[in-house]
Amino acid sequence: MNKFLTSRLAWNDYQVILAVARHGSLSKAAEALGSSHPTLFRRIRDIEASLGATLFERSRQGYQPTAAATELLAVAEEFDLRLRDLERDADLGVAGRLTLATTEVLMPRIVPPLLARCRRELPDITVNLQIGESLANVRQREADIALRSGGEPDGELIGRVICNIELAIYVPVGWPNVSEENLHQQAWVTVDESLGHLASSKWLEAEGLMRRAVARCSSTLAVCRLLEEGLGVGILPCHLGDANPRLRRVSPLLTDFRSQLWLLTPRQLRGIPKVSATVECLTAGLREMKDLFEGRGA
Repeated sequence: MNKFLTSRLAWNDYQVILAVARHGSLSKAAEALGSSHPTLFRRIRDIEASLGATLFERSRQGYQPTAAATELLAVAEEFDLRLRDLERDADLGVAGRLTLATTEVLMPRIVPPLLARCRRELPDITVNLQIGESLANVRQREADIALRSGGEPDGELIGRVICNIELAIYVPVGWPNVSEENLHQQAWVTVDESLGHLASSKWLEAEGLMRRAVARCSSTLAVCRLLEEGLGVGILPCHLGDANPRLRRVSPLLTDFRSQLWLLTPRQLRGIPKVSATVECLTAGLREMKDLFEGRGA
């Protein structure tokens, strides 16, 4: 079925379709919806006319969905499930289970103390932690809250900027003679082509420093670990580099590579008590770490 046409339907249209399919009878569906048989008959007829497709066939067994109704029923079932989830969560108040999605680079220094704070302040909420780079899990409602860097979210997500994320160049503390002036003569540890979209990666390429790489990594956290072991110099977020006693900063803040730290939730979760309370708790904890994120924690 044409998805443009199905997008014209309102939620109450889906409710009608779902009720008729579940009950197999206009009378029973009308009763479930608090409507009447004639009204529901007209609603089905109007929906079918707007879509240009027959949704139900009348038989001795009652109203049977047609093949054209299959896609609509899948959407209706998903809407109904989400609505029930929202109603249940609202009834629970500041309690229950939620999923927090974040990135690997925030795990070593940032997320553990945040979750400890949430445990103290919101003891009736259990957090399921997902680690990954994609926002798809949040858009698809597989996660309730996301903590990650980036820019303005799309319309499916709402959120708030916590602070900037600054980057700088770091070297192992055992390399005393390295300075900003001789960085081009050093061995480097860099990200690989999987992170080639990053502004810092493009700069390394433009400066010819990728050619001096002794190791290339698919994650920023791996870069940090190799710097700790003395393999070379590299670019890190300040919340990783400044907090690491085995590294020292040898450059000013690389403000051209700045990003922002966001807390995001799906739009349909606005006002759910456990989500709102957790977002506020996370926000308070993150703002206490603002100096670390913005390079003032050295």
